[in-house]
Amino acid sequence: MSANASRFRNLTAPQQAYDHLAPQTPKRVFSSSSSVTPFGAATSPVPERGFAQQQQQQQPELSDSQSDSDETSDDSDKDYDDVEEYQSSSTPSNPFASFVDSSPRPNRARTFKEPPTPPSLPARPNAKGYPGRPSGALSDQEVAPALPPKPSMRKRPQPPQDSGSLLSLGQVVESESETGRNNAFAPSHPPTQPAAFGASPTDGVFPDYSRSNRRLPLFSDSVDIHDIGQKSHGVRAFSISHEQVATATSNIRIYSLLTGENVSSYGHEKDNKPTALMFTQSRRPDSLGQYLWAGWNEGSLQGGCVTHIIRCKGQVWTIDDTGSVFVWPEDGTLGRPTIQAPLQSLTIPTKQICAIAVQDMLWSSDGSRIHVVRVGPDAGRPKLANTSMDVPYGVGPLTCLATIAGSGQVFSGHEDGKVILWSIETREKIRIINVHAYRIMSLLGVGSYLWAGFATGKIYVLDLRPEVPVVMKDWQAHKESGVSCLQLDEEGLILGGRHQVGSCAENGEIKIWDGLMAKDRLTKGMVDRSKEYCRWRDLKILICSWNIDASKPTAQDANGGADRKLFESWLTGMDQEGPPDIISVGFQEIVDLESKKMTAKSLLKGSKRAETETISKQYKRWQIYLTAKIRELYAPMGINFKLLECSNLVGLFSCVFVRDKEWENIRSEWTHVDMVKTGLKGYHGNKGGIATRFIIDDTSISFVNCHLAAGQSHTRQRNTDAANVLKKLCHPNPVISSGTVHPEVFWFGDGTMAMDHEICFLSGDLNYRIDVKFSEAVSRVQAQEWSHLHLHDQLLQQKQKNPQFVLRAFNESELRFAPTYKYDPGTDTYDTSSKHRTPA
Repeated sequence: MSANASRFRNLTAPQQAYDHLAPQTPKRVFSSSSSVTPFGAATSPVPERGFAQQQQQQQPELSDSQSDSDETSDDSDKDYDDVEEYQSSSTPSNPFASFVDSSPRPNRARTFKEPPTPPSLPARPNAKGYPGRPSGALSDQEVAPALPPKPSMRKRPQPPQDSGSLLSLGQVVESESETGRNNAFAPSHPPTQPAAFGASPTDGVFPDYSRSNRRLPLFSDSVDIHDIGQKSHGVRAFSISHEQVATATSNIRIYSLLTGENVSSYGHEKDNKPTALMFTQSRRPDSLGQYLWAGWNEGSLQGGCVTHIIRCKGQVWTIDDTGSVFVWPEDGTLGRPTIQAPLQSLTIPTKQICAIAVQDMLWSSDGSRIHVVRVGPDAGRPKLANTSMDVPYGVGPLTCLATIAGSGQVFSGHEDGKVILWSIETREKIRIINVHAYRIMSLLGVGSYLWAGFATGKIYVLDLRPEVPVVMKDWQAHKESGVSCLQLDEEGLILGGRHQVGSCAENGEIKIWDGLMAKDRLTKGMVDRSKEYCRWRDLKILICSWNIDASKPTAQDANGGADRKLFESWLTGMDQEGPPDIISVGFQEIVDLESKKMTAKSLLKGSKRAETETISKQYKRWQIYLTAKIRELYAPMGINFKLLECSNLVGLFSCVFVRDKEWENIRSEWTHVDMVKTGLKGYHGNKGGIATRFIIDDTSISFVNCHLAAGQSHTRQRNTDAANVLKKLCHPNPVISSGTVHPEVFWFGDGTMAMDHEICFLSGDLNYRIDVKFSEAVSRVQAQEWSHLHLHDQLLQQKQKNPQFVLRAFNESELRFAPTYKYDPGTDTYDTSSKHRTPA
């Protein structure tokens, strides 16, 4: 349907570009971590493990200036009262030995040909010490697991950015196949340098969510990793190393990632409980993952409860709640830190809730202030003297800290969902980012991205390098509680070829994720090379949306047939572009939603049989009428349409017709319809949505017909309705295999949600209004001052100002027609009733 004849709005979700998943060379990391009680564990050689669709690669050898020795001598006999260290023998008799083995996509249907060999991840270079990362040493004899080679990826040319480009009804989508996903909210001003003091020009910026996908960053099926399903709300800390996870509850429990089972436990005195854990680093590969340092709530070593254990290069830093900091040096003979005599001790403010190592500095916070202390022999230099910074006014209490190697920044997470970027060099605030409305509980730098864990149980992966930050991924990591801690497995790439990220929920559940997001990288590589194995062709789609106010098909013959002619032109709105291949028709208020009698009975008692039959007949009448009318209009052109799906939800009614020449290209087993009620908090279907999804060739398409909350001032309720419709619509997800469809058919998830599909259209009575007075709106309409009305359009305002607005991911064509709400019945006159409802 042409734009000037459309009554209600139609939106389409563009496809996202995967520029954010450009592979990065994995680096060996030995960053902050530490502990106070080491336990020994024997390690046997670990077989190589790979990623999804990875080719067999020859393992590059990692050399190191530190030669590997076979020392098995015990540490010094000098121990502290609350420190114990056990050196394991070569015989795997200790508890560890049993499990430690060592832009907008075109609206085109595509058909996959035999694909080329999938691209892989980059081969790992020699680990002699990476820029920006503290380096550890491997023996010349130790061979690190291989990583697949980096794919050769071509960046897709991006179309011009247009903040108001949303698809109107019936618009033909014929963009080039090589275009990426369009970001409708790219900044129009050049990047600016942050202010040295006070508010930054970019403070309060919202990230761009339109590029996010919700695929779980899991390892390939060949990697057998089990989640840790312990249910203990007393988890104080956890640490991960290769195939083992340690947790601190009333005692220390060790779990195997290969089985998910608790394989051993360690306790201490009756009232002494572990409060901090960390698998310590080592320059010797055969010692990696063998020594677990544990801090306890009582002891004489530091005088208080050990709250943090931090790894920094070859050292371990321990912090207790009294503010005492001990620096434990590396033993040059053993190649790892040991508990003998601390190299240095210093004092920081008490009761620090979070702390991290940043180069040779300790950053910590008590929730309201950040304290920076230089650790090491250069402590006290005037250039980098100890500093304290206040959390800016108007920002919630600080909950966590993180850094990304080479970024020159430290990131603080806050209870109000904000992230603050701090300069490491100047120790000044750079800018504030409004990531989410919910509390950030944990942060972690992984590669070039920042992972954020929320109180909702979700994890976001953010790229903070652009002026407008980008949410790369978001997924529900834990369903029942928040993400209390995120931790990187520093030795995972060395011991098992996996860059593991562990997330621990408040209820004790631990899950393991792929920090390299290898599947997304492979998918991006396949998409970028799709021209090599896909055939592309154009499809024309006509989308019609109409709130019919409970009218019947026979009403089209009133007014001398004028309404019928208008209806026919509505169904043939693409004459200039040629006949469509697919027609989607969505009605709202197909039955009388104002009937309080019918609504009450349907809710409380259920409709009587006669009333139910009357409503069903109304649906049937319109289905028959639409089918006959489309046949009547297109048969003279030699074109026939078949009804693919027809469904209804109280006032909503959706039909999808497919041209007969395309019928054989529809994957019938993937066709599905789902419905969501949003009226009366989900109990009534007077408002809600219907989603019809199908796959044509190898392109997935979803049509969403919805009716959102009414009322001039009910913008927030409309936002909630739109979010519930798009998030609660659920389709089945048959097992994807090469014999059915390619995984790339669903770009943003697993195909169970409407927005997982490659192309998603949303249309209906969205009910967003224009926030001006009635008289001003009418005068602006008469003067055809559309741009002024756009400035006050609630939907466009929400897209520009509300980062959580689910329709931000959709595009809409420019509105060049008069508001279609609200006319006096049967006239072109805006509402003259006592309500004087503003045109919209």
